[in-house]
Amino acid sequence: MTALAPSLRRPAAALLALAALTLAVLLGTASPASAHATLLFTSPAADATVADSPKSLVLVFDQPVSLSGSSVRLKPATPVGTAALSQGNRTVTVPVRGTLAEGVRTVDWQVTARDGDIMTGSYRFAVGPRTVALASGQTTTAKDPAPTTALRWLLFTALALLLGEAATSRLAARVPDAPPRRPRSWALPAGLAGTAAAVALAALQVSQGSLASLTDSRPGVPALAEIAGFALATIAIALRRRTWAALPLTAVLIAEALRAHPQAEQAVAGSVLTFVHLAAAALWTGALIHVLRTLAAWRGDRAAARALLLAYARLAAWLFAAVVTTGVIAALLLVPLDDLATTTYGQVLLAKTALVAVAAGLAYAARHHLHRRATGRLPYRPARLEASVLAVVLAVSATLTVLRTPADAERPLSFAPPTTGPVVPAGTRAGEIGISARASTGQLIIDLTAPQIGGTGDQSYALSATLADPRGSKRRLALRGCGTGCFYTPLTWRKGTSRLTLTATAGEEWAGGRAGLTITWPPRPDAALLRETVAAMKKAPPFTLHELVTSNTARGLGDLKQLPLTGKEFLASEPYGSGTAPVITRLPDESGHRRLALAYPAEHTQLDLTLDESGRILHETLTAPNHLVTRTFVYPEPDEEEGHEH
Repeated sequence: MTALAPSLRRPAAALLALAALTLAVLLGTASPASAHATLLFTSPAADATVADSPKSLVLVFDQPVSLSGSSVRLKPATPVGTAALSQGNRTVTVPVRGTLAEGVRTVDWQVTARDGDIMTGSYRFAVGPRTVALASGQTTTAKDPAPTTALRWLLFTALALLLGEAATSRLAARVPDAPPRRPRSWALPAGLAGTAAAVALAALQVSQGSLASLTDSRPGVPALAEIAGFALATIAIALRRRTWAALPLTAVLIAEALRAHPQAEQAVAGSVLTFVHLAAAALWTGALIHVLRTLAAWRGDRAAARALLLAYARLAAWLFAAVVTTGVIAALLLVPLDDLATTTYGQVLLAKTALVAVAAGLAYAARHHLHRRATGRLPYRPARLEASVLAVVLAVSATLTVLRTPADAERPLSFAPPTTGPVVPAGTRAGEIGISARASTGQLIIDLTAPQIGGTGDQSYALSATLADPRGSKRRLALRGCGTGCFYTPLTWRKGTSRLTLTATAGEEWAGGRAGLTITWPPRPDAALLRETVAAMKKAPPFTLHELVTSNTARGLGDLKQLPLTGKEFLASEPYGSGTAPVITRLPDESGHRRLALAYPAEHTQLDLTLDESGRILHETLTAPNHLVTRTFVYPEPDEEEGHEH
């Protein structure tokens, strides 16, 4: 390539400096892009059977996602509506048009993660009155991982060659009596290759989604910064201002740090770890390649070659320390020790660790040879093997960028997962803490509420739970936080009545304690029975309501009050007075009396009603956030009712 004329170099250099400064400002104001999004929950739940056709599909991810380039498809082909985001862009809701026939359905989905990568996956659920055994599970993978891995390896290699050539030039310049001969520069081809790889990665992102997925500020800025960084570095090299390439290449490193996995765990520290790790690995690899090329050019000048190898060995020792230190810290952030050998990400990470160890061993062997033999053959073979191993390390590093990190099953969620199908509600109180439970297909969600003074954000809760299933076997439940006072656990319910023993606390300010709940599975929605009850209560003659109210069950159920009421007066103060409730399900009959459970999830309120043969309420237990109400209804005898009528 012909060098620019001197008269054109000065204005071109000024434009280059301005572009580099603009790039630095863009990167400085860009927010970190999260790592790959993982599908946490679905409604209907993966592998679940729902009795009725769902009105919508709900997908909950562990981080915000973008709808650009997204799609949710049902197979067999079924029309669905436009997807919508909620819950901080972590939940995707897609309306289902029409009614799904009985049978197994497959959901294929695709969304754009905030690092710009397209994530895809699938899961199955069944519709129908019978339980269908499904075992497909749900999957989350990066779309087109092979070309993405190849392009990112090319990008890493170009970065290594550019950084390595600059570092080797400085090392060679410090060698006493260094020969003037230098290998042909690879900087310009490397810059062009890096630019091409960055453009191809961006084009892949656009082809999978839309132009908006590239221009969006979060995933788009790092992608555009990598293109601009390599392009500006290439221009600087063409202008023979190689020192100016340092700033745009630094921008490339920052862009990679902003989109890598560690920053999702620690926004600042994670990005710094990736920056140092990638810079050190690229320098280690690129410098060794250029040292070997320089040694070939210096063939015959053994003293200078030995001095260059020793200088590189000292640099490589520091780079190795940086790679290992940052790599270990990043691994501890990303992968629980139990998942190292059992997950794909952990296994690839172990392979990378082994390769780095091999490279370190070869480097030590070469350095040991240099120190023990002042004369004789230089350790070319270990050095060449070391360079080959490091090139493979870069390829493995590129592979890690498209793999999903193991999900931490104990990490708290930002909000409760959606329920699947009908819900069995239950409520109670432990001391001053209200307990609201929702059992649905494949899961249990428990909400704790304590009396609030001011805001609710600072209140801390703790909960432990033991389940005794209908067969009598007991086990402790592994609970996962899902917001303030919210706890979630995946759970396969057995047919019959299960009993929960709960121990709840809310700091030192409020009294906690133990409480019990019963969950009868499967749910039996019965809206007609609630309407029958409301109609019967409206016809009920005046009766006496015996009521106990407490805000702290540790002090008993409260003082007894007797209130004369009519059915209409009572219904006027009840949330179900209109004959409807968000959750309605039948409970097992008790002593020949029908029972009904109602729930108002938004208010954390549950009711347990016991009915007589005509549908009138005999007993009611109401659990609300700040109190527990126990009511008994005493109706006049039949002859007294006749007296009221007359």
